[in-house]
Amino acid sequence: MKFFYIFAAMLLGTGQLMNAQTHFIPINADYAVFNGSDGKEYVEVYISFRQNALRYVLEDSGYVANFSALLEVSQNETTLLRREQPFISHIDSLEAVYVGNEFRHVFALQLTPGNYETKITLRDANAARQGEFFLTMNVGELSNSEPVMSDIEFAANISRAAGESKFNKNGLQVVPNPSGMYHVSMPMLYYYAEVHNLPYSPEAPGNYTLESYITDKNGAVVKRFPDKTNPKPGTSTVLIGGSNVVTLNSDVHFLNLRFTDNQTGQTLEKRKRFTLYKPSQEDVDQISSMTSRLMTAYYAKFSEKELDEEFDKARYLASKEEKEIYKNLGNITGKAEFLSDFWRRRDRDPATPQNEYKADYFQLLEFADTHFTNKIKPGWKSDRGRILLTYGRPSEIERSPMETSKKPHEIWVYNELEGGSMFVFCDMKGFGEFELLHSTYRKELSQPDWERLIEVQDDALRRPDFSTTPPN
Repeated sequence: MKFFYIFAAMLLGTGQLMNAQTHFIPINADYAVFNGSDGKEYVEVYISFRQNALRYVLEDSGYVANFSALLEVSQNETTLLRREQPFISHIDSLEAVYVGNEFRHVFALQLTPGNYETKITLRDANAARQGEFFLTMNVGELSNSEPVMSDIEFAANISRAAGESKFNKNGLQVVPNPSGMYHVSMPMLYYYAEVHNLPYSPEAPGNYTLESYITDKNGAVVKRFPDKTNPKPGTSTVLIGGSNVVTLNSDVHFLNLRFTDNQTGQTLEKRKRFTLYKPSQEDVDQISSMTSRLMTAYYAKFSEKELDEEFDKARYLASKEEKEIYKNLGNITGKAEFLSDFWRRRDRDPATPQNEYKADYFQLLEFADTHFTNKIKPGWKSDRGRILLTYGRPSEIERSPMETSKKPHEIWVYNELEGGSMFVFCDMKGFGEFELLHSTYRKELSQPDWERLIEVQDDALRRPDFSTTPPN
């Protein structure tokens, strides 16, 4: 069985759950309760831990780590269930083990409402060591006839489900962040929740409004996000969102969700605690100096062609002045030093030896090449690729495939750009190249009549495409 790992915080194991941590391998754990059936609720238990906490041994196929995660759930000192999941991790070289790589897993359970004691044990078979985490779960009653909101799940990332994954639900892949820890390496707080048992009629569906805001530990509102009003899709709906929280103070905070059914006026509320961490300036200075030396040594191995190709791919980030400076650099040494300094200045978290900004940028570039490439140009040069690489991951994406009256199009929303900005892309020519038609962001193309542009005209009224009409 495959496991999922992503690049995350160096300081895994700190935060609000640290007091429950014992033994050798630091573990983070969390849970969320969702609507179930037949008198039982659906409960997900999330765990994460650092890759470098495991021991890799050399085998014929490369380096291998063997480990397992054991979940034990008890009530009134009686063990109700016990589940163990073995894992094997293969890598070609120990250089693939980064301090910030995290392994993540989810246990899916069905439990009757009540309080439970949960013990999670992680065992490393290669090193004869383990870690433990103790978690108290309060499973509320959600499977009734009254409107109800699930727990909030914090996520490291939320995307449309593509293929099988243990993190899939309701057409989405929700990669959990059980630490509840955010920092400059993980600035985006994503959340997932569900609302069930809504009054609904297809003839008069009505709509709802979702308010989301952050409070400090004293209950004062420190950040508020734009309200969202959407039509009710049925008796249940999914609530997702993502916002940058790195501008908050280094402290404990709470994400608050308030759901209002505008048809009945009924309101549901949930909140969940998270922690924002920022390193001291002394830590930043020491690690920044080391990172600069490592980056310079890294680029010293590049050919001039490789340096030029990398800067070309980073052009969306470069200022006009930086482009001019690089253009006039006459030797390979100067270009290597320039690129090293270029990425160092953009490092979101100088307190870590890894340049997370650069790693994230090229991860997005790879995503763009995989998903946006067409016969005309590579994905990173497409309009969607440019927007993705310039502004990062959108908070929301609304995809509309080919309809009878409209061409295939996508609407991307960035909550952090000017209080909420929209980008509209459309496959105007039917060749899979989605062009940017309109944006509410002041620095981008604006065509307020974009909805007219994506309409499919009747063939009888359509002008001939002279570029593809053969000569007489």
